[in-house]
Amino acid sequence: MTNTKDESVLTKTAKAKTEVKKAKKPTKAASENKKPNANSSKDFFVTQKSIESKINSFFESNKEAGIRKLISASKLMESGCHIGMSAKWWNPKMRPFIYPSKSGLNQVIDLLKTTIFLDRAYNFLRDITRDGGRILFVGTKGEFTKNLVKNEATRSKSFYINQRWLGGTLTNFKTISKSIDKLNNLISLQMSGEIKRYSKKEQLMMSKEVEKMSKFLNGIRTMRGLPQAIVVCDPVVEHNAVEEARKLRIPVVAIANTNANPELVDFIIPANTTSIRTVYLILTILNDAICEALNEPQLIVGKSDEEIVLPEVAKRKQDQSFISHKKFTREAKPATPTTETK
Repeated sequence: MTNTKDESVLTKTAKAKTEVKKAKKPTKAASENKKPNANSSKDFFVTQKSIESKINSFFESNKEAGIRKLISASKLMESGCHIGMSAKWWNPKMRPFIYPSKSGLNQVIDLLKTTIFLDRAYNFLRDITRDGGRILFVGTKGEFTKNLVKNEATRSKSFYINQRWLGGTLTNFKTISKSIDKLNNLISLQMSGEIKRYSKKEQLMMSKEVEKMSKFLNGIRTMRGLPQAIVVCDPVVEHNAVEEARKLRIPVVAIANTNANPELVDFIIPANTTSIRTVYLILTILNDAICEALNEPQLIVGKSDEEIVLPEVAKRKQDQSFISHKKFTREAKPATPTTETK
C-alpha cells in the first residue's frame, strides 16, 4: 500500500512540474506580439549614418536659431566621444544625456546633445572673451591632459592649472597672489642677473624655490584677479576647482562623463573624459572660441574631417623579458626515478 501511495505522489508532482513549464513557455502568438525592449542594449544599435542624419536634420531645422554644428558626428564617434562609463558608475542625473540601457555595459552618450551643448559653451566663451574676460583652464589628470591644457592655454593667452589644485586658489586668492608676487620677484632676479650678488647656497635655495613654486603657479603667474570663467576637463576629478568656482559664482564649463553631476556645472558638454582623442577634440574647439574672439587662427572649427588629425593612442607593448623571467615561467622538470626498496 505504501508503495502505491508513493508512486501516486510522484506522478502528481511530475505532472505539476510539466504544467509549470508549459505555463512559463510563451506561445508563438505572444512572442510575435511582444515588442522589443527599448532599454536593452542588444536591441539598441545606432549606426554612424543614422546619428549623422539625425544631427544634420536637427541643425538644418534650427538654422534660424543660430545653432552651429562645430564638429561632425563621424569625427566624434571616431574619437570615442559616445562611450560613457560603466552602468554601475553612472550618475542618474545624467539620464537626459544618454541612451537608456539595463545592461552592465558602458552607457552610450547622445551625440546630438553633445553637439548642441558644445555650441552653447562655444558661444559663451567667445562672448566673454569679446567683453575682455579671461578664462582659466583646469586639467590635472594624466600627462597628455596636462600638456594639452598648457599648450591650448598658451595658444589663446589664457590661464591654466595642470598640476595639483592648490586649496584656496580662487576663494583665498589674496594669499595665492602673494605667492605669485614672490615667484615673479625671484624670476626677475634670475633674469636680471642680480641673483649673483647672493652666495652660492642662497642661489641654490632660490632656484629650488622657483622650481617648486613654478610647478603649481606658472600657469597663473600673470593672473591679477579672478577669472570670468573656468574650463574643466573632468568635474569629478577637478571637484575642488568646481566647488570654489561655485562659491564665487564663477561660470563653469566642463566636459562631463556619465558619472558626473550636471547640476554642479553651468555649461556641460557630455562626452567621454577617459578618451584622449575626445578631450583633445572638445578642448581645442572650446579654445577656438577664445581664438575667434581674439582674431587668432583656429585649429578645428571651420575645417573638414580630412583636415582634422586626432592624436594617436600608443598601445602598451608587452615586455617579453618580464614574461620570460624564471619566476613567472613553469618549466617541465624531469621526473626523478624512484628506487624501490627490496
